[in-house]
Amino acid sequence: MKLTKLITIAMAALLITMIATPGFATEAKKEVYNVKTMESSVTKIEGKEITVEGTIVGACKSGCKMWIADGQYEEGNAFTLVRAKDDAFKFDTKKNGKKVRMTGFVVAKYKDYCGDDAEEGKEEPHEGELAGSCAAPVNVESATKGDLEAMTFFATTVKYLD
Repeated sequence: MKLTKLITIAMAALLITMIATPGFATEAKKEVYNVKTMESSVTKIEGKEITVEGTIVGACKSGCKMWIADGQYEEGNAFTLVRAKDDAFKFDTKKNGKKVRMTGFVVAKYKDYCGDDAEEGKEEPHEGELAGSCAAPVNVESATKGDLEAMTFFATTVKYLD
């Protein structure tokens, strides 16, 4: 009887140790986005830590930035600019055409139709009038709900897969 209790206590202690030890803990599998799914989900994931995988389609010679797409880029395909968060590291400039997996966060830039009107020399709308999709005065909330213009991914980790 004492031996059974002792074995039970030892097994419980071992189980607790295994759960508390990082090497034994199992991490929940995170969704890995590609460029297209990141683009279609950007309003939900913007600013949140995500993992994205893509093909490097260009890189700055200094390694400060690169661009990724889903496979080889063709005109009209989705792509994104990638920068190292806080310029913490440089990208490998010899990996063009290779696959990469990164953790970080995406920031979206939306088309500013009100700004386009101003650039074209059109008169600014008076208060309450509509100009394109913007009411005057323009409020930031409505100006960020338009069409996606570009995405920038700020990487915190990078793993070259090829």
